[in-house]
Amino acid sequence: MTELSVASQNAISAMLEMAPDSALAKLSVALRTTPGAKADWIRRRTVAEISARRMRTIAFGPLIALFRKRVDGVRGLSFPAPILNGLWRRVCERQALLLAQAEDMTVGGGEIDPRLLDQLCLSAAAILRDQPALVWPGLDPRTAGHVAACFDLAPLARAAMPMLDMWTGRADADSEASLRLMMRDAVRIREDAAPLMLEILFANIEDAALILRVISRVSGAGGEERFLADSELADFGERLFERVEAAAETLNEFHPGRDDVETARQVALRLERAAGMMAQMELSLAFTPDGAWGARFHELKLRMGRALDGLLGLCPRMVDKALPMERVRIHGAMSRMAPVMDARTDGPLVEQARSAMQMLNASKAAAGVLGCAGQRAQLCETLEKRLTQYGDELIEALNAGEGPDEDHMARLAALCAGFLEQADAEVPARTLRRRLAAAQGATAAPSPQMA
Repeated sequence: MTELSVASQNAISAMLEMAPDSALAKLSVALRTTPGAKADWIRRRTVAEISARRMRTIAFGPLIALFRKRVDGVRGLSFPAPILNGLWRRVCERQALLLAQAEDMTVGGGEIDPRLLDQLCLSAAAILRDQPALVWPGLDPRTAGHVAACFDLAPLARAAMPMLDMWTGRADADSEASLRLMMRDAVRIREDAAPLMLEILFANIEDAALILRVISRVSGAGGEERFLADSELADFGERLFERVEAAAETLNEFHPGRDDVETARQVALRLERAAGMMAQMELSLAFTPDGAWGARFHELKLRMGRALDGLLGLCPRMVDKALPMERVRIHGAMSRMAPVMDARTDGPLVEQARSAMQMLNASKAAAGVLGCAGQRAQLCETLEKRLTQYGDELIEALNAGEGPDEDHMARLAALCAGFLEQADAEVPARTLRRRLAAAQGATAAPSPQMA
């Protein structure tokens, strides 16, 4: 049998509808060179799904962001993705003529009239209210009504998107006035529109803390903490505090002695995002020491700064254990520190040092926000001196043919170079790698033969 059965076609179509965009793109490319009627049907169905999603993204515009979780993990309004898929199918069925007109407008690179797109969104709102069960089985009327309310605001939200960068940046008087006018227009559509419109804007702002600038400009409070903390919009600030406090707790729980490099990387990423939020919060809000948010922010910043400073302080000790040095006698009472040539290049001590140095490397921005940039810089300087000395001694021993195993010594040098790089010492790290390559080349070269 060369063609797919109806049941198979339905099953494949359902799978394609649930697949992420990246998977569809890869599948479309892979199927171009796959022969057979079945593969051809799947390819055409995949291309059709990609095209439908592109039109859906254009039609629903800023509301698309409401059907996925925020990347930074900050709490925000979101709805299950299957609602989006089912809703688009129903809109396609009900508004086939409008969609055909929209497709015609794109021929030759043309743009679709926004009024037509707004009609599609208003049709989606009507479908959600009239036939929620057809959109997604089990969709309760309350949730459907909440989604519909967002689609009611789609025309205003679409018009607002070009202004979003201005509203979250250095807004002038005219742009602030346009923001407040947009919010007044939203309230004319729905009495409860202000929080909903802010949720839509929030879903389309990558840096979560920038929503505070929008709220401040909508309210005219100028970032006054006391006003915002007691307003109906205070929940947006609470969400940021929740995320920062979660990062602080993760930082407190982390220890390179028991957590691996990947854990260190994840903790550092959360810390970096939290520090970025804190920096924006300080810029956007006029914190007062005796205010509820101001006192909370100050205490959180101090606690996180102490925790980070304590973790970074572990780096020298752990590097010493991973790349140990010992005192060797040169002549008489004279001695010097030299690398332990048979130290392991793997195992618990090395992994602990890697974990600690990963945190050091990834915490530069956070240290600046948390007030421990100076301590971190001094620590990096100390580590650079210690590791540079270690690398120099190792290369000299390698050039002199000393040490039990040249390959093992080369691995120690590579480990040292990696630690240098993580201590912000990129130039010494590159120098050490060049010297290592030269030393390995010299030892590998054949000795000249006597004539």
